[in-house]
This record gives sequence, C-alpha cells and structure tokens, in this order.
Amino acid sequence: MKPLFVILLLLTSVISLADDYKFPPRLEELISRYGTTMEPQLPEPEMLDSLDDRISVVPGKMPLRNDIIINKRKTRLYVVNVFGDTVAQFPVCASRNRGQKKGKDDCRTPEGTFSVIGIYNSTDWKYKGTGAKCYGPWFISLRTPGFWGIGIHGTNAPGSIPGRSSHGCIRLHNDNIVKLKGMVSKDSRVTILPDDPVAEKRQSELINASNLPK
Repeated sequence: MKPLFVILLLLTSVISLADDYKFPPRLEELISRYGTTMEPQLPEPEMLDSLDDRISVVPGKMPLRNDIIINKRKTRLYVVNVFGDTVAQFPVCASRNRGQKKGKDDCRTPEGTFSVIGIYNSTDWKYKGTGAKCYGPWFISLRTPGFWGIGIHGTNAPGSIPGRSSHGCIRLHNDNIVKLKGMVSKDSRVTILPDDPVAEKRQSELINASNLPK
C-alpha cells in the first residue's frame, strides 16, 4: 500500500501546483483574448450568384489553361495543356479550299494563333438566312483579324467529318464540341497550322519552342 500512497501524494501535489501556476501576464492576456474557434460560415444556395468567383480550386493550386492546335492537312484538332501534353484529340472538317484566308467567302480557314472571343450556345443559329441550323450546340468564336465569324462549332452534317468542305470554320461532331467546350476557356489560344507542308513544319518548330506539341 505504501507505493500507492506515494503515487497519490505526488499526483495531488502536481494538481495543486497546476492550480496555483500563473502564466506570464502577456500570455494570460493573449489566452483570454483568443476566445473560441468559430464554425465556418458557408453562403446560402440562393446567394451563390452574388459571389465574385464561381470557380473553386484546391488551396495552393491554380487552374491550368488548355490550348487548341488544328492541323488542317490531317483534319485533326488537338487539346494540349501548358506542359505540352495532348489531353484530347478530335477529327474535324476544315475549309474546302487550302491555304491562308485572303478574302471574304473564299472558303479558307485562317492560319496562325488566335484568341477566343467567347463560347456561345448556337443551337438555334442559322446560316446566312438559309434557315439551316448547321452550327450544332456550341460555337467557339475566334478573334481572327481582318475577318469575322470564324470559329469552331458542331454540325448538322456529321458525314463531312473528317474532311475539307467547310466555308472557313472548323466543324466537330456535336458530342465532341460539347466535350471541347468543357476543356477550354476564353484564355485558351487556338493555333491553326498552315496547309503548306514547309510552312507547317516551321510553325511546328515555333510551337515546340513554346513548349507545345505539334
């Protein structure tokens, strides 16, 4: 019984010392001002539209931009990330005529690197007053200096893909334009390679220099 008595005596002494112990005044002040941890306050569902940014990313991470590369000769569209990795590719229908676009209605697709003006719901769009709804569900509009109305869109003629029969835009199957729409943004760059093999090789070298694949 003696060892147990000694242990109880020691515990009593420690508890007594803890009750009597005082922290330094500055630390006591900080502890008293700390208060308690508050529960996180999340916005109500009806308030979501008032948030400044609807995009949420993991802390310490940042969203990575995807770019588009279109090879008219191979009738393929590639989606690449900033590291140069190809994350998706789709068959396309490019312009009926080959070469750099030079004038309105020349049925050529512009060549070069372009920015995205916007991504629009084109379900009910009609081609030049013909009444034909030929743009599919989405239209990715490109800023092509000197020309207006060039973009990447779906189609009502899926049999034209892959191929060369468009008036200047790039056509995708409707299910693929839906996928593409979810992979790009207004920050994406769109590079359309030249039809000329020599010029295409030179453009590919520039793309490689900027850490993007062919």
